[in-house]
Amino acid sequence: MLLVAMPCCMTTVFETTTMSYVLPSAECDLNLSLADKGMLNAITYTGMITSAFLWGFLSDTYGRKRLLVVGFLLDSTFNILCALSQNMVTIMVFKFMGGFVICGPFAVLMAYLSEFHSLQHRSRVMIVLGVFYSAANMLLPALAWLIIPQSWNLVLGDGVLEIHSWQIFLAVSCLPGLLSGISVMFLPESPKFLMSKGQNERALAIFRRLYAINTAQGEQEFPIKELVDEVRQGAATIEPTSGKQPSSGKATPATSAPGGSVGEGFRQLGIMFRKPHLKNACLVYGIQFGILLGLNTFRLWVPQLFTIIEEFEHEQHLLSADGTATLCEMLAYKVNKTEQLQQQWLQHDVSRALHGPDPVAMEPLDDVFKCTATTEGRVYLYSLIIGCVGIGAYAVTTVMINSIGNRNILTYGLLLAGSCGTALYWARSSLVTLILSSCYITICSIASTALVGAVVAMFPTSMRTMVVSLTMMCGRTGSIIGNVVFPYLMALGCLPPFVMIGAIVIAVAMVSRLLPRTVKKPLQ
Repeated sequence: MLLVAMPCCMTTVFETTTMSYVLPSAECDLNLSLADKGMLNAITYTGMITSAFLWGFLSDTYGRKRLLVVGFLLDSTFNILCALSQNMVTIMVFKFMGGFVICGPFAVLMAYLSEFHSLQHRSRVMIVLGVFYSAANMLLPALAWLIIPQSWNLVLGDGVLEIHSWQIFLAVSCLPGLLSGISVMFLPESPKFLMSKGQNERALAIFRRLYAINTAQGEQEFPIKELVDEVRQGAATIEPTSGKQPSSGKATPATSAPGGSVGEGFRQLGIMFRKPHLKNACLVYGIQFGILLGLNTFRLWVPQLFTIIEEFEHEQHLLSADGTATLCEMLAYKVNKTEQLQQQWLQHDVSRALHGPDPVAMEPLDDVFKCTATTEGRVYLYSLIIGCVGIGAYAVTTVMINSIGNRNILTYGLLLAGSCGTALYWARSSLVTLILSSCYITICSIASTALVGAVVAMFPTSMRTMVVSLTMMCGRTGSIIGNVVFPYLMALGCLPPFVMIGAIVIAVAMVSRLLPRTVKKPLQ
C-alpha cells in the first residue's frame, strides 16, 4: 500500500508545485507580472477549497477507493489540457480544475492509509507519507532541470499551437496521476469504512485477505469471526434501545440509501461544530491555516527567489561595499525590472493597436528592456537540495514520532521555523538563503503532516475524511491569501514578506499547545 501511495503523494505535490518551476521560464512567453505569478501559484488552491466539503462528504458516504481512482485519472486529464494551453487565462482555468479534483484524493489518501494500520504504526505511516512528499519535492526540480532549460519549441497548425519546453514539463508531470489511478484499482476498499456502513461481511473478507498476505497462512485461519456492528452501536449512542441485535452484514437503509446521503453529510458537519469536537475542530483549522499560509507561500516562491538571485548575478550588477548583495537589494532590482517590462509590453500593445505590426514603428520599444527567461541549472539544484533535506528530516522524524509526539513537533518545530523565516531578511548570500529556506520548508512540512496525523486520531471514522478535507481547505485558503499578497508585499519593501511568513508560523506554534495528545490513541 505504501508503494502505491508513493505516486499518489507525487501527484498531489506535482499538481500544486509545477507552476512555481514554470513561471521563471514562462515569464516572457506569457508576459507575466509578479502579481500574475502570485495568481498562478494560488489558483490551484482556489480549486481545492471550492471542493473540500464535496470530496469529504463523497468519501465518507461512497467510499475511499472509488474516489481515489476517479480523482487521480481526472487530474491527469486536466494536466494534459493545461500543458496544451497557449495563454494565462486558459492555464488558470485548467489549474483551477486540477485543484478542484486533486483535493479529494489528497484527503482520502490520508484517511485510507490510516484505517489500514494499527495505532502503534499510524503516526509513523503519516510521517512516511511526508517522506514521499519530500521525495516528490526532490523529483520535481530534477525533472524541471532536465526538461525546462532545453530549447524545445514546436509550432503546430501554422502557429495555432506552440509548445515550449515548460509545457512539455507540465505534460510529463501528469504521469504520476495516471499511475496512481491505475494502481489504486487493485487495492481493496477500507474495511474500517465498510464497518462504519454496516457492511461487515465485506469488511471481514478484506481482513481475511490481508491476514493471508501478511502471515502467508490461509484466510480460514483468521482468528476473528465476527466484527462489531458500528451502525447499531452508533445508533445506540444517540438513542439507546433495549435488547441486542446480531451483527448484520448489510448496510442499514439509513446509511445506504442515496436519498439520505446529503442529509448524512450535513449531520456530520453539524456534529463537528458541537461539543466535544468544536474546540479541536477550530484549533486544527486555525493551525493549518497559519502553517500553510507561511509554508506554501514561501515554498512556491522559492524557485522565483533563487531565479532572482541568479538573474542578478548573471547581469553583473554592482555589489555592495563588502562584495555581496543582500537578498533585499536583489528583490528590489527584480521588482523594478518587472515594472519596466510591464510598461514596455503595454506600450508595445498600444503601438500595435495604433500602427499595426510595423517593425519600424516598434523598433525603439524592442531595445528598451529585453525580457530573457532564466533557466540556470543552479535554480533547480537549490530546490533539489531542499527536497533532500526534507527526506532526511522526515526519516529521522519517522523513527522518533512516537517519543516526540505530534504536539511537540508543532510547538517547538514551528517556533524554530518561524525564526528561520524571519532571519531570511538578513541573508546576504545564496548559501545562507538556502540553509534558512531548507529549515523553514522542511519543519513546516513535517508540522503540517503531524497535524493531519493528529486529526485522524481526534475524530471518528464517519467524519474523519471530512475533517481532514476542511482542515486542508483552511490551509489552502491561507495558501491563496499568502501567494496573492506576497508580490504586493515585495513591492512595498523587503521586510514585510519575511515578517509575514515568520510571524504567522510563530503565532501558530503558540496556539498548538492547546491541542490534545494523540500518540498511540485508538481510532474512534
